[in-house]
Amino acid sequence: MSDAAFVPPSEDSRLDHLGSWRRILGVNLDRMFENALDWEHLPHLHDSSFAWIRCESAGDWGWRARVGYPSSDERAGGEALLELRLDREARRWITRNLEGPQAGAEIWTHAQVLDPTHLRVIVDFFVPGVPAAARERLGRAYAGLYDRLYDEDEDMMVGREAALSARPRDRADGTDLGPVEEGSEIVEHRGRRWRLLQLDGRLVAFEARCPHWLGPLDAAPVEAGVVTCPWHGYGFDLRTGACTTGQSCRMRPARPVAIRDGRAILLDET
Repeated sequence: MSDAAFVPPSEDSRLDHLGSWRRILGVNLDRMFENALDWEHLPHLHDSSFAWIRCESAGDWGWRARVGYPSSDERAGGEALLELRLDREARRWITRNLEGPQAGAEIWTHAQVLDPTHLRVIVDFFVPGVPAAARERLGRAYAGLYDRLYDEDEDMMVGREAALSARPRDRADGTDLGPVEEGSEIVEHRGRRWRLLQLDGRLVAFEARCPHWLGPLDAAPVEAGVVTCPWHGYGFDLRTGACTTGQSCRMRPARPVAIRDGRAILLDET
């Protein structure tokens, strides 16, 4: 759901205000706060805007990180030092550009709870040194950028909420995972999606959810036995379950599978 709109700055504003952008999102406040604090997803989910990120500090307060811009960006090859500070009580977070292109810029975001599953975000853009005649044009450019970023973020937040809500407590060890559709790698069992593939000359299955944020692994790339989550770029060795990109989480290793009468049977571990 979206009612995205741009509100131009006031002509007599004495601040470096480029305008406001508003949009309704189909997410709850917990997912929104998670998203604000989640610096890791920027170069993966938003690769058209960020080439890389190196975090210098992070916590419940927010984060500070250096980011690089991709070759498609007008700031290609440049980098910036960004800081985000979250005020949960005020339902507000402020992103500041401390160094680099447009240093001194601040983006203030407020979240208004409309109901248990919908928010309105209101974003104000402040960039110093912009002539009054150019503020609305640049403000609309910022609004277009945020529209695209939130398209991608909303999909992730909605997907994570659905995965959290559907995640069962039981295990599917040694059971019939269900029928295998021709041409499909995915089978479903009690709300859990399993992905089938060939690994080391045998058919195996692994749960198609990243153990980090439950990101979708249904079509995630697998190279040399390592699956990479599209949300944050975490890699996991399907043979051992170990995280290959250095994070502390791990996934359950892939399990051998047999196809019997067109159904995938998850075999007991030996």
